[in-house]
Amino acid sequence: MLDKIRKIERVFNQLDKETTKFGNQSGLKCLTNCDLCCRKKGLEANVLEFLPFAYYLVKNNLHEAALDLLETNPEHCINLAKTQVPGQTAGCSIYAHRGLICRLFGFSGVRDKNAKLAVYTCSLMKNEFAAEYKQTMLRINSDMHIPVVSDFYYQIYYIDPQLANDYNLINVSIRKAIEKVAYYYANKPVRKPRTKKNPSIEKDL
Repeated sequence: MLDKIRKIERVFNQLDKETTKFGNQSGLKCLTNCDLCCRKKGLEANVLEFLPFAYYLVKNNLHEAALDLLETNPEHCINLAKTQVPGQTAGCSIYAHRGLICRLFGFSGVRDKNAKLAVYTCSLMKNEFAAEYKQTMLRINSDMHIPVVSDFYYQIYYIDPQLANDYNLINVSIRKAIEKVAYYYANKPVRKPRTKKNPSIEKDL
């Protein structure tokens, strides 16, 4: 399980580097304190992309509280900050552990049927940074690198095809991820300490 989680985290780290570079080159950025993408109803994600978050919760003994919150059937992702915290932006309360869909939106590309790239972002960003968006749309099909949504989904798909194909409403996928990680660590075999070999016996052998 931990090996699987580490592989997902490596994909996330690479994506974060690429989206940061793309944001700097394009001049596109999220509006201050905007969380509209997090508030989209019917937002779906797969179970696999939330295994690192589930591991963080289990490791810090926070998973039971998260499961209790999920039982209330919140309308939006349980990680969406409901109030503005002084010194912090609104939005995701576990930003470092967010899922793949959260990392991709706004700063990645999708291909149309003709394989032409378009920025996978929201209307607010397109309108607020209209000139930058127009220029970026031209450049991503010529000289500017943009991380592509399908490329990163393929990368995690090969880590665990079954969980990568298990799509649900985001809170359902979070719950499933928590349950899988918690079950694994609750039933993980305890390794017995290795006994030292007798040097004299070893020598005789």
